[in-house]
Amino acid sequence: MAEQLKLPFYEVEISCPVQEKYQAIAPILAGQKTPQQQAETLNLGYSTIMKWLKEFREKGMEGLFDKSRKPNTPERIIVTLLYLKCIAPKASDFEIAKVCTNTTGHKIHNETVKVLLERYFFWRYEDFRRLIQYPIPEQAQKKRLEIFKLSNQGWSEKTIAYLLKCSRAAVSKWIHRGKFQIKENLNQEPSLFELSRRPKNPERKVYFGTINTILQLQRKYGPSCGSFRIQGYLKIDYGINLGQTTIKKIMSLNRRLHLAPQREVKILEKEIREGPLKSQRPFEHTFIDIRYLDAKPEGVQLYSCLLLEGLSRTILAGSLTRKQDLGVVLRLYYLAALEWGLWNVVVSDHGSQFTSHLFTRVNKRLGIYHHLYDKGHPWQSLIESNFGIQARMGEYIWQQCSRVDQAIEVHRELIRDHNRLPHFAHCKREDQKLSPLQVLSSARGRETDSATLHRAFSRRFWNRKTDNQGFVRVNRWKIYIEEGLPKTPVQVTYWDGKLRAEYQNHLLAEYNCKWNSNFNRPKSIANPTFFDTPFQSTQLELFDIGINHNPVELIPFHLTSKKVAVGAEQLKLYFGPELLK
Repeated sequence: MAEQLKLPFYEVEISCPVQEKYQAIAPILAGQKTPQQQAETLNLGYSTIMKWLKEFREKGMEGLFDKSRKPNTPERIIVTLLYLKCIAPKASDFEIAKVCTNTTGHKIHNETVKVLLERYFFWRYEDFRRLIQYPIPEQAQKKRLEIFKLSNQGWSEKTIAYLLKCSRAAVSKWIHRGKFQIKENLNQEPSLFELSRRPKNPERKVYFGTINTILQLQRKYGPSCGSFRIQGYLKIDYGINLGQTTIKKIMSLNRRLHLAPQREVKILEKEIREGPLKSQRPFEHTFIDIRYLDAKPEGVQLYSCLLLEGLSRTILAGSLTRKQDLGVVLRLYYLAALEWGLWNVVVSDHGSQFTSHLFTRVNKRLGIYHHLYDKGHPWQSLIESNFGIQARMGEYIWQQCSRVDQAIEVHRELIRDHNRLPHFAHCKREDQKLSPLQVLSSARGRETDSATLHRAFSRRFWNRKTDNQGFVRVNRWKIYIEEGLPKTPVQVTYWDGKLRAEYQNHLLAEYNCKWNSNFNRPKSIANPTFFDTPFQSTQLELFDIGINHNPVELIPFHLTSKKVAVGAEQLKLYFGPELLK
C-alpha cells in the first residue's frame, strides 16, 4: 500500500470520472504545467480545464462531481397540463405550455409538456375526457368576456371557438372589439355589449331623383336591361356613381312599387364549349354577322348587321335594313375599312352572304383571312354575345317604335352607347379603360389607298370630288350632291337599289338606282332625295337661277352602239352583166 502511494499521479489507475478530472487539473495545481499546455496534452478544451479548476477551487472535490438535472415539475403543474389537454385535445404542446405559463406563473418548456403528456397518457381516452368539460357561460355578454379572457391566457382563436362552441369569425370579432375598447377606455376592462349596426351619421346616397331616373331607364330598355348597363348610363349620362348592389335594390323596388317591367326567369343548363378566337392586339380579329329583329315596326322584318373588333369589343360599323343581301355586307365592309383601316382575320358563319364569290374576292384583294367557324357552333363568334346585349337593350324599344326610321335611329343609338359605355369584359383592367372606345384608343388597322379599295369592291364605291355647284360624275351620270360643299371629296355608294352620297357620316343625297351587272355601272338614276345637313349655306340666293338638280345622263346608254361612217360607199369588185346595158 505504501509503495502504491509513492507512485506518480499519472501511474495511478483511474477508476471514476471524478478522479479523471482531478488527475487532469493536478499538474496545474502543482504548478508543473499551465492550463493551455495541459489542455493540449490531454486534447481537451481550454474552457473545460478552466471550468474544472474553478469548481475545485470553490467547492473542493464536491465541485468535480456530476450534478445531473433531476425532474422538478410540481404536481399542480402536471395536473394543470392534463386538465388543459383534456378540454382541448387538439391543442399543440407549444400552445398548452404558453397557457400553463400564463395561468400558473410557472414557466415550462413545450418539450417538457410533450414528455409529461406521454408519461401520463390517460388523457387520450375519450371516456376520461368526457368527464372533464369546459364550462360555457349562458349569457351572451359573459360568453364574450370569456372569449377575451381565454385570448389573454394564450389560447388560439381556433381553440377558443372549440371550447365555447362558436364560430371562429365571432371569436376574431370580439377579440378585436375587446382590444379596441381597452384602448379607448384607458386600459379598463371591456364591456363587449352588442352594438347597433345603424350608422351614427348616415350619408344619404340615393335620392328620389335617382330612383326616378333608374325607373325611366327600366321603362325604356325593358326587363332585360341589367344593373351593369344601368350603372353605365347613370355614370356617363347623369354623373351618378352607385354600386351594382344599390342599383339592384332600387330596380327591385321599382318593380314592386312602380310597376317596372318584370323579367322572366329562365333556367338554362350550359355545357362546356370552346370560346371564340382571342385577340392579342387591336384589329387582329373581327367578327361579322346578321341578326333579325324579333320586333317588326310597321310589320316590316328588319335585319341588323354588325362588324365587331375582337380585342376592344368596339362596333366598327353597323346597319339596320330590310334585306340581308350581299350589298349590305359589302357596304358595311367598305365603310369600316375606310374609317378604321384593314384587319387581319374576319370570322363569320356559313351564310350565303359570307360564302359568296364576291365577298371572298374582296377579302382576297384586301389581304384578309376569312375564318368560317363550325356549323351549329355560334358561341365561337364573339359577336353573338354582342347580339345578346342588343336584344336585352333594344328589343323592348323596337316594340314601341311605330315607324322604320325610328327603329333605325334606335339602332344607331345602341351602337353609340355600346362603344362609349363600360363593358363587362374590361372591368378588371388595371389601366381604368372600361369602354370599348377607350380600350381601342388611337389604334388603327392596316392602311390602304382608295384605289385598292375601289378595285376590291368592284367599283360599287366611289370617292368623288364635287364641282363648284355641288355636282359629281358617276360613270356617265352627273348627279347633284350638295351646293354647300364645293370642291369637297364625298363618298358615293350603291347598295340595295339606292345610290347614296355621304360626307363625314352625314347622308347628303339619295337616288333610286338600277344597276347594269353586264357593264358594271348604273343603268338609270332617278327620284332624288336631299337631306338637311349642317353644310347647307345660310345665305339666301339673290335670285333663282333655276338650277336643275335632277340626274343627267351625259351619254345615253342606248346611243352607245358602234358608230358607222357616213358619206362613203363601198364599190363592187367587178361589173356584172346588169351594168353593161
